[in-house]
Amino acid sequence: MQRRFRLFSSLIILILLCVTAGCQSQTAATEDKAVSHTVHSGSVHIDITGSAFSTDVVYVTKGTKVTWENKDEVAHTVTSKSGAFDSKDLQTGKTFSYTFKKNGTYSYYCIYHPDMVGKVVVTDQKQMSMDDPSSMNTSSNDKENAAPLGTGTSGEPKQADSLRLLPYKMENGYKVFHLTAEPVWWQVKPGKKVKAWAFNGSVPGPEIKVNQGDKVKIIVKNNLSEGTTVHWHGLDVPFDQDGSGGISQPDIKPGQTWTYTFTVKSPPGSYMYHSHPMNDMLKQEDMGLFGPFIVEPKGTGWKQVHPGYQDEYTLMVNDSSQFGYTINGLSYPATPVLPAKLGDKILVHLINIGMMDHPMHLHGMHFQEINQDGYPLPAPITMDTINTAPGTTYDLSFTADQIGKWLFHCHITQHVTDSNGMMSGMVTMFNVKK
Repeated sequence: MQRRFRLFSSLIILILLCVTAGCQSQTAATEDKAVSHTVHSGSVHIDITGSAFSTDVVYVTKGTKVTWENKDEVAHTVTSKSGAFDSKDLQTGKTFSYTFKKNGTYSYYCIYHPDMVGKVVVTDQKQMSMDDPSSMNTSSNDKENAAPLGTGTSGEPKQADSLRLLPYKMENGYKVFHLTAEPVWWQVKPGKKVKAWAFNGSVPGPEIKVNQGDKVKIIVKNNLSEGTTVHWHGLDVPFDQDGSGGISQPDIKPGQTWTYTFTVKSPPGSYMYHSHPMNDMLKQEDMGLFGPFIVEPKGTGWKQVHPGYQDEYTLMVNDSSQFGYTINGLSYPATPVLPAKLGDKILVHLINIGMMDHPMHLHGMHFQEINQDGYPLPAPITMDTINTAPGTTYDLSFTADQIGKWLFHCHITQHVTDSNGMMSGMVTMFNVKK
């Protein structure tokens, strides 16, 4: 009996020790994850760029002066929701400052773009923990999976149309590119962050730009939780390079890579790439697995503009249920402002990756449709609105012959306004200056 009691007692002690150790490990793990925000004093500078505040939340001590500078091409305001301060109209290059003298949380926004929001937290503390609810814009899962907006994973340079340009290396006569399909968080516009599956961390994926006649190798790594492939939409490639899951190849399993090899025989123009797995193609495209593929005339060069043009832009329109109505993965006012000089000849690669028709209309000028689905038209067609169908690509040409900020947008009203009637969605603009 005493022996059983000793055994029982030993077992209880062992369980208690394990539970205590587990609690200590869990506490230590929690402490390891604790992150603090720096609390600023004296002065803080916040840029307004890309229709967003460069810092969503800033922590300051009493007496700190916060200065906002508008680096956008359009006017914004810095307006306190409580009425504590209001910058009125801030034109390009102008600044507004406010000194915070009382503790509290000051939320602010732009009256022209209500989705542009920010917050100043005034505190006596020297540091603020991320566990402080006032410091959080997303859930804990968001923090764990969030990827910086459009950073890419290969150091892709960012272009004026907000797309990344995919670098390559020459190996044995081939241009070798790398794409990684991975889960990220994507900010469609200020205040709207959604889950995405993206190539190289951006939606759309980086622009692949090659010359007609190039030999290319594209190495695709799958970091998703399910199989995927890549289809080279509009490009005439060998059957075993087509990227049709379950037809021309098996799906690329999670953690695996696949190499596509082909010669670019298609004429100069606009094409695209997108996932094409055996299962869940709709979900994968809806989540953001697509990107532009542009073919230039032989000898143009990777970063050069199409011969005969001063400006060249690529615009992918989409109506994904995940992102809403977007141009290049962004919703107005986050869409890019496309710069041009008076007299510039502009080439636009227009791609509809969505599931709806989108009649795209240009203010102030007419353009010519010169290519469709990569191939030149027998005769260019002059118009100011082109109806884009799902899966089609277009090359548009026009001369920027009027100064102004000329809108380019879908002409279906529901695609360019939000629930409050504010301009949103599939809208961008060409900013023509002298």
